[in-house]
Amino acid sequence: MPIQKVIRGRDSVRKIPSLMEKLSITHPLIVGSAHLTPKLTRQDVLSEAPVFSGYHPNPDLKDAEAAVRLYTEQNCDGLISIGGGSAMDTAKAIKAWLCAGDIVGVKSNAWAAKPIPHIAIPATAGSGAEATANGVLYENDQKLSIGHPSLLPEGVILDAALLETLPMYHKKSCALDALSQGIESYWSAAATEDSRVNAFLAILGVLDNLKAYLAGDPHAAEEMMDAAYQSGKAIFQTRTTAAHAMSYQITKQMGLAHGQACLLTLPALWDLMCAQEEHQPLMQELSSRMRLGDPMMGSRLLRGILIDLEMEAPETPGEEKLQQLTDSVNLERLSNHPMALSRQQILWVYRQAFRPVQEPERQACLDIWRYYGA
Repeated sequence: MPIQKVIRGRDSVRKIPSLMEKLSITHPLIVGSAHLTPKLTRQDVLSEAPVFSGYHPNPDLKDAEAAVRLYTEQNCDGLISIGGGSAMDTAKAIKAWLCAGDIVGVKSNAWAAKPIPHIAIPATAGSGAEATANGVLYENDQKLSIGHPSLLPEGVILDAALLETLPMYHKKSCALDALSQGIESYWSAAATEDSRVNAFLAILGVLDNLKAYLAGDPHAAEEMMDAAYQSGKAIFQTRTTAAHAMSYQITKQMGLAHGQACLLTLPALWDLMCAQEEHQPLMQELSSRMRLGDPMMGSRLLRGILIDLEMEAPETPGEEKLQQLTDSVNLERLSNHPMALSRQQILWVYRQAFRPVQEPERQACLDIWRYYGA
């Protein structure tokens, strides 16, 4: 796997020209939303670059098809994506299509790499998509995962100044996504010593900087940006586990942002792990690395974050909805979870995720989070 060229620091988008030169890009296609791409095109070297903003929040294969036409018509020789996971996944889909030649080839995840360098510039601190060679697309509302070593962006720019205009709800949700990815990667069945280093840096990066980041501290924003990048590196090695697998229909059916949906199920999944004797040593290790004395404090810490950030579930679904959510979970996507989950356990996790936390448990959870690190 090639080593990425990573540039960090506030206002580092100004270094795009030098990174383009290193990657032999002279005429890129910029992929990003209409409100973000002007941050790039006002630079002389990019003033004439074509821009593709016609993608959906959940990128569709047809979005990529339209972008490939623009890329070809404009004789582009590279890609620059700016935004969240949607922009970066769209750019990856464009590259996959250009390498594979058609939709069938893209779906095969088997093609010969072509020299199409991609610079990924995250404008959120969450998905870590800039650090992975995977992407998520949709075809006829069906999720399609693409993955190929050549899809790892060759260049990355981590510029925390881009986070300043992000709405508060999205700042919170993206941070919860990075935290979930770190925890899930740490306990993943595919975890290695190297992946756990990245997962550890992601987890502590979020926990130690989240309060200051949401309060507007610029240094904390830089640390959060790096934590998200580390979470992407971690899940690229291990993939995600049950919290992510159970989150997709929460987002689709209830309209909650992805990161919030992930963290809603994580406390109950944590408790299930702690209840299994064979997983207790791992949970003790993870808790110690998170500076928690008792592993059982982990789920309370996570609930405390949700409560403090006002990111609890806004409603409690009825039993029929909970059953639908349970039946919607793709069991294949649970294969990476460290313990096998029965349908009854999945249903219990959903019930716990939407359970209103009452006193005195509520205050105890809040206290653990509010005094964390003090």
